[in-house]
Amino acid sequence: MAFPDSRFFAFRGPFTAERAAEIGSAAIVRGAGGAISTVAEAGKGGEGALIFSEKLKGEIAAAEAIIVPEGRGGEAPEGIAIVLEAKSPKLAFSKIAAALFASRSETAEEGDAPTIARTAKVHETAVIGPGAEIGEGVIIGPNAVIGHGVILGEGTYVAAGASIAHAEIGKNCRILAGAVIGEAGFGYTAGETGPVAVPQLGAVRLADEVDIGAQTTVDRGALGDTVIGAMSKIDNLCQIAHNCRLGRGVLVASQTGISGSCIIGDFVMMGGQVGMADHLNIGDGAVIAAKSGLMKDVEPGGKVGGTPAKPMRQWMKETAALGRLAGGKK
Repeated sequence: MAFPDSRFFAFRGPFTAERAAEIGSAAIVRGAGGAISTVAEAGKGGEGALIFSEKLKGEIAAAEAIIVPEGRGGEAPEGIAIVLEAKSPKLAFSKIAAALFASRSETAEEGDAPTIARTAKVHETAVIGPGAEIGEGVIIGPNAVIGHGVILGEGTYVAAGASIAHAEIGKNCRILAGAVIGEAGFGYTAGETGPVAVPQLGAVRLADEVDIGAQTTVDRGALGDTVIGAMSKIDNLCQIAHNCRLGRGVLVASQTGISGSCIIGDFVMMGGQVGMADHLNIGDGAVIAAKSGLMKDVEPGGKVGGTPAKPMRQWMKETAALGRLAGGKK
């Protein structure tokens, strides 16, 4: 599938190198003309893709164009046709990406009428956006909002006041009251006069039989999708940030916050009020105790607790020792 998903985002390009440089306040160091038709992470690239690198470290994949820091254009990979320099590569990239693609929901774009299956039941106060696909047996409650191009798999239930945009929902999912799926993730970079939003061009993909609790938010990805695997159950009042990928059968209890780009394996169990730093990897079958603060990865089958989180046995021993000290016992 092409990125970003054309059901959710309108294409405003392609851009030549000159046009991209103008939008991003960048200078052309190598190449001209060209055709920038998408954006990607530096490690993924692809045909027609614009990428950026602030330090020119790590994997840099083949791409149509790259933005690098001022004075470092000569260090860009030879295989990339267009090289731009900018004071802030991320800011320039964000400006170009925002001009290249626009959310169909957020610009209230008109489109084809939604497709609603014969056996679906949609409350009269619900709003169904253009191009949405509502499967057989779907139930949509009062004041729910289904955005442009959203797909709801058969048998899915959407409760009152839920909002779903930029998302593909599997079969037999349960989206409870007030849940918000597919809004922009929390991504900004420093601009000339203040924070500038980094375009969130990914989607949310829910596999079959996923439950999303009341007032829980699942943000769409930035340069990739946010994904929740089959039969995972997310409690009320949780936050799942952009680019996260949850495996199958994951259980997440209330008030847990998962920061961006975390990867959580199959059958992980997380207690209430867990907080996670970004870009963490949680192995299959891991158990995270309630109120844990995770700052590093957890191995498959690991059991951790406390803040900062540590192996469960160590945490429990330290807690018991602290209790004895507080009570004046050795």
